[in-house]
Amino acid sequence: MENDRKHLAEQLGHATVDQTAEAYTPSTLTPEIVSAILRDPDSPLYPSKIGVFCDDCGTEVARDYMVSAEQTRAERLEVARAHLRTEGWQCDRSGDYCPRHKAENDACPGVGEYGHGLTGTTVHVGCCPASR
Repeated sequence: MENDRKHLAEQLGHATVDQTAEAYTPSTLTPEIVSAILRDPDSPLYPSKIGVFCDDCGTEVARDYMVSAEQTRAERLEVARAHLRTEGWQCDRSGDYCPRHKAENDACPGVGEYGHGLTGTTVHVGCCPASR
């Protein structure tokens, strides 16, 4: 299914989530920059509140991010996830984890191709969210 989404994104001219993560450098926008973007009639960017939840404890971080109307829903979410990664969050194929639970995941012996706890071959006993 993921390949179908990538193919559809390419057909529609959208970047894939991976391409968005590679191209997007998280940075804080000053009020002056946001004001200039909003005043520019040719700018495709607009502010959007995006929330990300820790998959383990439910901690929510909801902030305004500048996104584009051309971005898919997944690409807009990746903008928020890229910012959170710079603050110590783990945001990958295995889920979104706050810094506290990322540390628990880092202690997990089952890190593999599919992320923390998703290898299918490791027995997890209280080491990560996969074992809860």
